[in-house]
Amino acid sequence: MKQKKIWRHHKIPAKTNHHRVLKILENTKRSQGFQTEERFMRALENGNGNNPDWYKGISKATTEQEKNKIDHIVHTIFGDIFVQIKSSEAGANKFLNEMNKSHLKIVLLVIKRHYSEETIREISFLAIKNKVDYFRNKKPSC
Repeated sequence: MKQKKIWRHHKIPAKTNHHRVLKILENTKRSQGFQTEERFMRALENGNGNNPDWYKGISKATTEQEKNKIDHIVHTIFGDIFVQIKSSEAGANKFLNEMNKSHLKIVLLVIKRHYSEETIREISFLAIKNKVDYFRNKKPSC
């Protein structure tokens, strides 16, 4: 007589799997965010003298500034401009929905994975220049 095979299914609680998957996705997003920020810095630093004359340099945000949704500070002859980097439209929209009036000096950049350094530099400097022009041309209210 044949013996019956007994299969044992070990059930892993759904919450554990769900939590684990969310954690992996969160780590992946965070890693992609760090890579995008590094690409942004590298693109601006590797301008080979083709940077605008108003550009003075770039630095990473301090821990305190990061709490205020600032990733980098672009130093210009007109003052510092804060930059928030996102690698997706969804992340940018979420940021815009959470942003308040105190973040007027923040430039939000969406940098896609396929963008070259030159493209990153072009869109970044254009957006930063537009923000600089806005503040330069803004008339004080009485």
